[in-house]
Amino acid sequence: MYGTAILADEMGLGKTVQAITYLTLLNHLHNDPGPHLIVCPASVLENWERELKKWCPSVSTLQYHGAGRTAYCKELNSLSKAGLPPPFNVLLVCYSLFERHSPQQKDDRKILKRWRWSCVLMDEAHALKDKNSFRWKNLMAVARNANQRLMLTGTPLQNDLHELWSLLEFMMPDIFATEGVDLKKLLNPDNRDLIGRMKSILGPFILRRLKSDVMQQLVPKIQKVEYVVMEKQQENAYKEAIEEYRAVSQARIAKCSELNTKSVLEALPRRQINNYFVQFRKIANHPLLIRRIYNDDDVIRFARKLHPIGAFGFECTLDRVIEELKSYNDFSIHRLLLHYGVNDRKGILSENHVMLSAKCGALAELLPSLKKEGHRVLIFSQWTSMLDILEWTLDVIGLTYKRLDGSTQVAERQTIVDTFNNNTSIFACLLSTRAGGQGLNLTGADTVVIHDMDFNPQIDRQAEDRCHRIGQTKPVTIYRLVTRGTVDENVYEIAKRKLVLDAAVLESMEEVSEGDMPEKTMGEILSAILLS
Repeated sequence: MYGTAILADEMGLGKTVQAITYLTLLNHLHNDPGPHLIVCPASVLENWERELKKWCPSVSTLQYHGAGRTAYCKELNSLSKAGLPPPFNVLLVCYSLFERHSPQQKDDRKILKRWRWSCVLMDEAHALKDKNSFRWKNLMAVARNANQRLMLTGTPLQNDLHELWSLLEFMMPDIFATEGVDLKKLLNPDNRDLIGRMKSILGPFILRRLKSDVMQQLVPKIQKVEYVVMEKQQENAYKEAIEEYRAVSQARIAKCSELNTKSVLEALPRRQINNYFVQFRKIANHPLLIRRIYNDDDVIRFARKLHPIGAFGFECTLDRVIEELKSYNDFSIHRLLLHYGVNDRKGILSENHVMLSAKCGALAELLPSLKKEGHRVLIFSQWTSMLDILEWTLDVIGLTYKRLDGSTQVAERQTIVDTFNNNTSIFACLLSTRAGGQGLNLTGADTVVIHDMDFNPQIDRQAEDRCHRIGQTKPVTIYRLVTRGTVDENVYEIAKRKLVLDAAVLESMEEVSEGDMPEKTMGEILSAILLS
């Protein structure tokens, strides 16, 4: 065993190239050509293959995903069963191979278990933050007997200390195994002594360097928070949702009077709390993400026109079409009517509707001015439905763009990245925060817009560093859009507190300041909104 470690350099400092250099040195210094297993998100498979060919062309690399899997699965299965060495030095696979329970994935994992790996390298290793997940357990079954396990992540601390411990346990299970211990209770982020001890424990196992430490020549990154104010229609939609959910919550609390509860958290099921919170977030993003313009009578009328033309399949009954349409938001109904050319007195929405959102209104002012000044922009959202609306917004404004989200074919993702970086006539790139926020190099842009923030601030940090990295020549500006008077403000406060914890554990900050940013749960936030 050569050893195990977490390379936790800040995003954009070249962890990929450092890791490739390390694998090359294993061969030169220890006569160890592999085999090595690299596990990464689908979005960066192509980039890993490209970087390996660029920096170490003598290494034989096989991408085992999609068409590559189809071509090689039989050969790899027979070789591994026969106890013969693999026909590669490095095998590239996705995390999804360890998540699913289809016969295909199970067979693939059996193949991987038969070989003794020299190094199992996990890129974006924060994907292993949950030790109880199938992903963690299935990958550990393959990686346990490897000579070493190397993790790459610019954001090792995601939400809580116990998630960081999950990475440590994966890296060195003999030292960090916790058995039945409840880490959530044990690892209290408010315990300053504990944070000090955690830093001491992490020291030998984590190498973390910040851009400010090692890249003095790197361009500055400027953070801006843009608070936007809702217009009347959006504000009314938000208030109506509050009144509707308040009535339901108070009725539920009245039923639970014998429990003497006055908390939404105690009165409502967790799923319902989550649904309410998501609805508030949707309205804060854009009122077209709920159904408010089209009422039930409209939906029934549309269903009667869509049903005969088989919009939902000819085997689908009218009642089922009505039920389905009632679950659609205004924008989805608009797109359906547009697609099938349905004529109706209410019909499709006008371009004015896309500007009903305070955030889209702010972008309509901001983006043209950025384009005029020669900037190029990455726009991130957590919801693909919001990306659909943002496409409409950019079309109305008259700006060119590319788009990459979870539905984009893996083989196409690197092409989209290359096209955007090399074609300066494309002004913007729309990305889903999860699929487009990790591993990609988008230095063709110098501005990032976080349209809607994640509860986990590390997800947004990953996103903003798609363009603030080695190779960037212009100062980078990050815009966060926050809708005033909505749960957006609560999400922003929670994110700030989590970043304080991250700095306390992983960086040079010595104390967690108390009282500045009290952390509230989703239930507590809803209680304050609905019971006020």
